[in-house]
Amino acid sequence: MKLQNKTILIVSNEPWGDMWYSKHNWAFELSKHNLVYFVDPPKRWRLKNLFKTKITIQDYTNNLKILNYNNRLPFTRFNFLFKINETLIFKSLNKFFKDRNNIIFWSFDPYRLINPKRINKLFSIHFITDKYLMKREQILAENSDYHITVSKELTDILKVENPLVLSHGISETEFTANKDIDYKNFTLYVGGIDYRLDYNLLEQLLIKFPKETFLFIGRLSNNDNKIFNDIFIQKKYNNLIHKPPIHFKELKNYIAKAKICLAPMKLDVQGNAINHHKLLQYLAMGKPVLSAQFSDYKNNNLLIEYNSINEAINKLEQFLKNGEGKELINKRINFAKQFTYQKLINKIENFIKY
Repeated sequence: MKLQNKTILIVSNEPWGDMWYSKHNWAFELSKHNLVYFVDPPKRWRLKNLFKTKITIQDYTNNLKILNYNNRLPFTRFNFLFKINETLIFKSLNKFFKDRNNIIFWSFDPYRLINPKRINKLFSIHFITDKYLMKREQILAENSDYHITVSKELTDILKVENPLVLSHGISETEFTANKDIDYKNFTLYVGGIDYRLDYNLLEQLLIKFPKETFLFIGRLSNNDNKIFNDIFIQKKYNNLIHKPPIHFKELKNYIAKAKICLAPMKLDVQGNAINHHKLLQYLAMGKPVLSAQFSDYKNNNLLIEYNSINEAINKLEQFLKNGEGKELINKRINFAKQFTYQKLINKIENFIKY
């Protein structure tokens, strides 16, 4: 079945904005040939929500619209209130889309709208990109027509039948930079700066390589890690530059100028050991990546992998001193080209039997 000229509801647990994750990229790519409604997570409940049933729409492009609704009831962590609230929201959605008969319900969200059977649709897709281990996600899986995951490991956790296993995707526009930037000769990390990062490793890199500039681009998330506070709040190390989030489509310009990229994830954090969303962006520019050992990239020899702080320091030192063979650049780019969104969409079209 061709994914063209359809109306697609992308349900996301991350709001629309400059920081894009898988669901944002999928919404953007699918909107090239379909009308896409990106369903933002509802904002904090207020008393007036009891009577606020209106769905609002904001245009991002002609074919990509941001849909907002309000939870009608509070305390939806309690199942009986959650079920009533879900019923009311699905009723509102069906009313809003009453004149459309080609809707595809496409959910990345394990927290809400977990029974897509309640909406008038062609079919529903449950797209699994992270390790949530939510009971409600299992209900979503049981009520969805098709299941797609970015890793076999995620498929095994949810125990869904006959899934399509893809990888994370990359836009065809991510292989060339289009703007110059002010920074030069730096080591780069892009993404959320939160509890998932290995701050012990980062601090040691800052100490061991005082003449190297480390550029981190991303949103700071409050956490109680002392080293995080020293580095990003107290600004203890002069060789680290933090830049707030910029639009996802601008990140490639920074990646293109980096000498090496970082994926310093803590592997004992749930879901961290499988993959890292920004890896394909790094590889699309042919960049070397100093990286924790992710199960989805095991033994592919494209990353500079480490399994201890000392090994990471030694490998970065060797890279800065000796560089690497130019043939690796093309290998990384060709690897990333396997996973362009159009190729992944073609696989989904072959997978769906409607």
